[in-house]
Amino acid sequence: MNRTLPINSTTACHLAVAVALLIFGSQRTLAADAPAANVPPLRTTLPEAHEYQQQLRKFMATLKAQDFEHGVTGPLIPQPGIKDPEVRYRDFIFTLMGQPLVGSKRGAPAVNAPPRLFTLEGIETPAGVMRTPIYPEAVISLTEWNYPGNVYRGNRGLRLRAFVAASVNMMMLDDFLDRTPTACRSDSIAYQLIHIGAPYSGFKELIPADVQAAYETGLKKLARRIIGWGPKGEEAHLDLVAPVGLWYASQACHDAALTRDVEAYARVLFTDPRYFHPAGYFVGRGGFDAGFAGSCNFFTAWAALGAEWPFAREALERTYRLRAHLILPEPDGKWTGPTHFNTRLSSPASIDQWEWGKMRDVCASLVTDEAAHLVTLPEADVLAKAGAMRAAAFNGQIAENPVKTGNGSSATPYAYFKNDEISSIPWAWRLWASYNFPATLNFGHDLYPAGAFAHRRKLEQEHSPLLKSPFLRDGTFVRDFEKVFTVAKMPGYAAIVHTGPVGDQSADDGFVQYKGPLGLGGGQLSAFWTPATGSVILGRRGGMTRDKTFDDPAQWRLWPIHAVSGCAADGRPFTSARIIRPAVTSEISATGATVTASGIIPAEQLGQTKLLEGRIDFTRTFKLEPDGVTVATRIKGDGHDKLAELYETLPVFLRDPSIQPSATPAVIEIEAGAGSTPATDQWHERVTAVKLSRFDGAVRIIFDKPRRVKLSPADWTDPWFTKATCRNILIDLLDNKDQPGSVKEASVSYRLQPAPK
Repeated sequence: MNRTLPINSTTACHLAVAVALLIFGSQRTLAADAPAANVPPLRTTLPEAHEYQQQLRKFMATLKAQDFEHGVTGPLIPQPGIKDPEVRYRDFIFTLMGQPLVGSKRGAPAVNAPPRLFTLEGIETPAGVMRTPIYPEAVISLTEWNYPGNVYRGNRGLRLRAFVAASVNMMMLDDFLDRTPTACRSDSIAYQLIHIGAPYSGFKELIPADVQAAYETGLKKLARRIIGWGPKGEEAHLDLVAPVGLWYASQACHDAALTRDVEAYARVLFTDPRYFHPAGYFVGRGGFDAGFAGSCNFFTAWAALGAEWPFAREALERTYRLRAHLILPEPDGKWTGPTHFNTRLSSPASIDQWEWGKMRDVCASLVTDEAAHLVTLPEADVLAKAGAMRAAAFNGQIAENPVKTGNGSSATPYAYFKNDEISSIPWAWRLWASYNFPATLNFGHDLYPAGAFAHRRKLEQEHSPLLKSPFLRDGTFVRDFEKVFTVAKMPGYAAIVHTGPVGDQSADDGFVQYKGPLGLGGGQLSAFWTPATGSVILGRRGGMTRDKTFDDPAQWRLWPIHAVSGCAADGRPFTSARIIRPAVTSEISATGATVTASGIIPAEQLGQTKLLEGRIDFTRTFKLEPDGVTVATRIKGDGHDKLAELYETLPVFLRDPSIQPSATPAVIEIEAGAGSTPATDQWHERVTAVKLSRFDGAVRIIFDKPRRVKLSPADWTDPWFTKATCRNILIDLLDNKDQPGSVKEASVSYRLQPAPK
């Protein structure tokens, strides 16, 4: 169902040339980046301002190059004879992502790096304190892999390399934070706790008790810093790194007070409505983003598997329940969903971020059966070979060092560093210390719960309905997601209604300010679906990067949203979709629902100065009944504003050529009098219905009285994550023969229902 968001290949090649970035990971410019100003001067010796730093450095001084020799001369050895199905499934999960990286041209050459780099003499240099070429948590994951052919299991030299790398990073980070207050924010620092906390159990037994105590002191200090800073509240997916990192720290330190405070910190992020909406999503700038939700789910699954906090497990269950109800199957086997409410991205839940092939959803299914339908159990022969596949992956990583020269083209092929040419680079603050930010561990493998495979097999043997999308299960339902979404599946159709809040920003909130709207809501029919047509109505948006918006206000007629939208006489647009928090009432029963959203259309929106001088009230009611959906929209103005255009817009989903290039786009026909004619961007008078034909089915939109209707000037195409195309139906609400006029009251009512093709 899902796919990982693409990584630009040109960018990857450029990264391959930059050795420092390859060894220690690329640094992305995100809202959570620490400001570059006031960067401390370069250090040439490890800091010793604190006693724990002195103790760590003193012990490191006793380690010689031979202590870091791993002594392994051959590869990991495939072992095809493993019989235990739980071990096989756990190893299969280990194959679902490249991480943990212990080599490869974009990873750190942890195994091949010369031992001398890990000595104190190799770390304290005139060029600066060096960051050794290793991800410590990744190496420990390798040395702890309980596989018969793992020749590195329990390897002392590699475990000591991890100790040194983690200690240097912890000491230098502490010094950096002491001297750089602007960097002190939990969302940009918390993953460092995973880098230094997760590997501790793997090397703890190799260091003396006083050094253990010193290490735990430094780790606890960083954890306390993050707890003290608290969640930033700017980007939910980054805030959620902290519970995972803090859990690793609490596991390492065995401090009851720290464990208690870590759980309290995590509880806030997973239960407080400021951060987690009970509908099943993490709040970002007041709204919801189905694309970024994937990143949130990644760390939620990690926390739920590791810490086993009941509130984290419940949050994961809620997020996957909502996600399942926002992903709609297409008749051709593809998947799609609405995006109009997204705070920043254009991606639907079906291609949300950080899926890592299938790894995240498989990990989520180890916690909650709400994710079971996203996972396909591999065939027996795949499971039998899983350990050998992971061993081969490690062998491949170790066999490939970082790139020395070249860009991979035929003219300038890659040339790789030899083992004795590998070097370290000066320690410097970077947001993520690893390749492909920030996942460095396969937490599903490392935290695999006993009996997970047996549970999955039981679901399959019982033919559990949880193994199918809710829209493909037998029966009907009407489900309320805390008045944010109402989702219904009836005998012949399904519908998604969104009445929840969308994001907002203000110049004084201290966060990055974006150029586009942080979501489009107000009360919309997000999707209307039938088994034969797939999605015929589907609300979408273009989204925005940090620097630009793909939702150009000048193209407001094309925006594929279910809204009341228009423009003043001077052409400046407005839309009911920017009602940030509509008032919502709903009545839900087993056979249907009535949902109403209302609010005042904002006078200032879309980056404009005040547009509306008067007041326009908006109310929309949805009636979800067994045979169709009735929509009634009403606006009431005080007559102060002269408007040039005012429409009820309905977004027709044509197709997504990126996943269904051969599919015929939806056909839109107008019914006015006898027969039907193709819809155009010219006005059609006295329209009684609009027919939408797609795949092998059709849907009719039947008006309560004849209306004036046309199509938007052109198709809309998603310019970012998908190539989805939509076309708006524009229903005239001014009904003034294209002459500007004021509005005191206008309404429209229509019914959507399946129809013969």
